[in-house]
Amino acid sequence: MSFVSKEKTADATWKVSARIEAEDFCAQLDATFKKELQNITLPGFRRGKAPRAMVERRLGAGAFFEEALDALLPGEIAKVMEEAEIKPLYRPEDYDFSESDGWKEQGIDFSFTVAAQPEVTIENYMGLEVEVPSAEVTQADIDARIHELRHRNARQVEVEGRPAQSGDGALIDFLGKLDGEPFEGGAAEGYELHLGSGQFIPGFEEQIVGHSPGESFEVNVTFPEEYHAENLAGKPVVFEVTLQELKTEELPEVDDDFAQEVGEDYDTVEDLRLGLAAEEADGKAKAAAEALERGVHTKLAELLEGEIPGEMFERRTQRNVELFPERIGIPLERYLEIIQEDEESFMARMREQSAAQVKMELALEKVAELEGVEISAEEIDAEYQRVAEEYKVPLAKAKYGIPEEEIVKDLKRAKALELVKEAAVQVEAAEAVAEEAEAE
Repeated sequence: MSFVSKEKTADATWKVSARIEAEDFCAQLDATFKKELQNITLPGFRRGKAPRAMVERRLGAGAFFEEALDALLPGEIAKVMEEAEIKPLYRPEDYDFSESDGWKEQGIDFSFTVAAQPEVTIENYMGLEVEVPSAEVTQADIDARIHELRHRNARQVEVEGRPAQSGDGALIDFLGKLDGEPFEGGAAEGYELHLGSGQFIPGFEEQIVGHSPGESFEVNVTFPEEYHAENLAGKPVVFEVTLQELKTEELPEVDDDFAQEVGEDYDTVEDLRLGLAAEEADGKAKAAAEALERGVHTKLAELLEGEIPGEMFERRTQRNVELFPERIGIPLERYLEIIQEDEESFMARMREQSAAQVKMELALEKVAELEGVEISAEEIDAEYQRVAEEYKVPLAKAKYGIPEEEIVKDLKRAKALELVKEAAVQVEAAEAVAEEAEAE
C-alpha cells in the first residue's frame, strides 16, 4: 500500500488518497482464501479441498474480496499516515474505493477522510484574573439563614379582623369565564393560593388583596399573549371568586427553645449562630472554589489557539447527549418537555458546551506539556485504585477497561489545572463590578 496525495478539507482534517498495490492485494486474497476454505464444503470434495476456481464459480468472482480488504487495511493505514505526515486522531472508518475490473494488474485506488491530532498553542495562562464570589460570612448571611429557619418552622394561623394581604395564604373557590362562558381548566374549589407568589396569571392575586373571608367578587385579568392555551392567549377573562379563609405565618421567637428545635447540636441561640456561620463558611468556600475552576476553564479555552478538527466536537457532543439521560435520571424527551425546549435548541446548547469542553481539555494538555508535568507509577496505581473503588469493580477490571495512557492524560490535565489555579488572581465579584463602574 502506498500514499498518493492528501487534500485539506477542514480544520485539521484531510482527504487522503492511497493505493493498494496489485501484488499485495493478490497475496492477501490468497491468504484469505486459504483461511476461509477450511469452512467451505462443495459436493464431491472434502471440507477445505475444493479448487479455488470452483469455489469462485459457486460464490462469485468477488468472493473473499471484502474479507481481504478488512484484513489488509488496518496494518497498512498506519504506513500511509506516516507517509502522508499525518498524526491521526481517530482510526479512519469509511473508505471510498474506486471501481475497476483491472485491480489484479493496476491495484486498488481508494480515499478516506481523517481527523489529525490538533496542533495548538497557548500563552499567558499563568496569573489569570478570575472573578469569584466573596467567601466572607457576614452578619446579614446568618440573619438570612435564621429568617429562613423561622419561616420553615412557622405555624399557619387563621387571620381574623383584617382583609387579605400579600403574603397570606388564601383558600378560594373560583370560576373563570371567557365571553361569559366557563372555559376548561378555569375552575376549582378549596384552592390554596399564597398571595404574592406569582402562581396565577398577572393581576389575579393582587385583586384578592383587600377582600375578607366570606366575600365573593370578580377578578378581571388578561391572559399573556404567549400563554400555552391558544384559545386563551391574549384574551380578557373574568373570574368569579369566593374567599373562604385566610391564613398567615406565625413565626417562632428566636430563643434557646427555637435553637434546640432546629438542630440537635444546638443548645442556645449562640450555638445556632456559630453553627450557621460554619455552614455558610463551608458553602461560600465551596462556591468560590467552583467559580475559580469554572473561570479558569473558560479563560483557558479562550486562550487556546490552533486548528481543531470538527470531528472532535461532534464525537464529544454525541457522547454527552448519550450520557445526558443517565446523568439527570429521566428520558431526554421528558426533560425537554419539562423545560419546554425543542430538540434543535437543546442540541445547539450541547454542541456549544461540548466545544468548550474539548478546548479546555486541549488547553490543559498543552499547559501540562509546556510545564513539563510528569506522572509517577505510584500516581497511576493510586488513580486506578480510586476508579475501582468508585465504580465498585475489581482493580484488574479497571486496569483492563481503561488504557494507561488515558489515566496519564487525565492526571496530567488535573495537575495542570492545579498549577493554573494556584497562579490565578482571584477578584471578588463585587469588587470587579465596582471597578467596571469606575472605568465607565
